Amino acid sequence: MAGEIDEPVAVRPYDPSWPERFARERTRLADALGPLARGIEHIGSTAVPGLDAKPVVDVLVGIDGPLDAHPALAAVEALGYESFGEAGVPGRRYFRRRAAGDDVNVHVVAHGGEVWADNLLLRDHLRAHPDDARAYAEPKRRAAAAAPDSLLRYSDLKADVVRALVARARDERG
Repeated sequence: MAGEIDEPVAVRPYDPSWPERFARERTRLADALGPLARGIEHIGSTAVPGLDAKPVVDVLVGIDGPLDAHPALAAVEALGYESFGEAGVPGRRYFRRRAAGDDVNVHVVAHGGEVWADNLLLRDHLRAHPDDARAYAEPKRRAAAAAPDSLLRYSDLKADVVRALVARARDERG
């Protein structure tokens, strides 16, 4: 693991360039990972049209096999990403690249596993339910205002809302 994971946070209005930024990064990751990646998905708030978000594109990479020492991890680092291990989420390896206006997080997880499924479930629920997406924007703005210098605190402040949204999405799915 490299540097400190905590960083300043700001929530911005939706930017229509976010899907384009994801598409570029998806191509880079797909080229570097080849068959090691079973799936590469745009997740998080930047993947939900109209939703305010931190201007950081989140990419979910699904792999087969155990995460520890998986060759995909070294391939992601070779693209200039900093590794932070699990970073508080069991079953995930978290990477980040900060590059003036093109910030990206990569989450490497078991393809089809719980972390994979929950991230896609939340994204798809927010895309399908604009009222929930709009309602989610307010706690995000409040959390960013309360913790502008701490990503960790920001995440903690909105964690209950995220859990409730995932639970709602699960209930709806049946």
